[in-house]
Amino acid sequence: MKTLIAVPFLLLVYQLNAQKNIDVLVNAEKSFAAYSVENGVKAAFLKFLDSNGIVFEQGKAVNGLEVWNKKQDGPFVLNWAPNFAEIANSNDFGYTTGPWTLRPAGKDSITATGRFTTVWHIAANGDWKFLVDLGVGNLPEVLQSGLKKITTKKISGQASTDLVKAEQNFIASYKVDKTGAYKNYLSKQSILNRNGLQPATEAEIRAEIIKATPPDIEFTITGSKMASSGDLAFIYGNTHINNKTENYMRIWRKETGGWKIAVEVLRY
Repeated sequence: MKTLIAVPFLLLVYQLNAQKNIDVLVNAEKSFAAYSVENGVKAAFLKFLDSNGIVFEQGKAVNGLEVWNKKQDGPFVLNWAPNFAEIANSNDFGYTTGPWTLRPAGKDSITATGRFTTVWHIAANGDWKFLVDLGVGNLPEVLQSGLKKITTKKISGQASTDLVKAEQNFIASYKVDKTGAYKNYLSKQSILNRNGLQPATEAEIRAEIIKATPPDIEFTITGSKMASSGDLAFIYGNTHINNKTENYMRIWRKETGGWKIAVEVLRY
């Protein structure tokens, strides 16, 4: 009897472990996009959102399932593809980012473009579900550059308090000297996403974008989530400038020198 019980258990363990790698993470994002094209945006979000997943509506972070259950599909097709991906040392938490396009149903003409950034984890049932999704828009063109798996060395270890402190210190430093703040906290392997701009992945381009970023943005933290291995996490919140409230998200990576910003999605 014990043997009969053990076999299904071992099969379950094997199946769960088989889903714990960066390729399966990337395939989850690709399946999400394919489902959107085939079945509509609403159905795709309801299928791939985690029960606690967050989306952003009118400057507020809200439960994604609650929002999308109330939405209606429009006469358009939303498609996207990841071209950067990274996974935590626990292999059950990671992010993808890449270009998205919007076109009217039945037509080939693209009416809107942008970049998405999505953080995923393996839910209790063993499926990859996304925890948060935040994008930027108005890109001048869509660049298809294949997929890059980011493999920067990460340091595991539970450090949730240190993570929030790093975010708070970055925000405090930003108020005084934004260039210095990024210099201290931006990883050498990082991506900056802004409305109207291609992703900044090279040091020279990142410096240009940082220089153009308004120095008087106020940041308010509203939530965070960390991988079980304590080496990859995201923090999100609001930006406030010129009486306008928007959103931001920073994905942090624990490196040898401490917590560093791996991806920043900034809307203002």
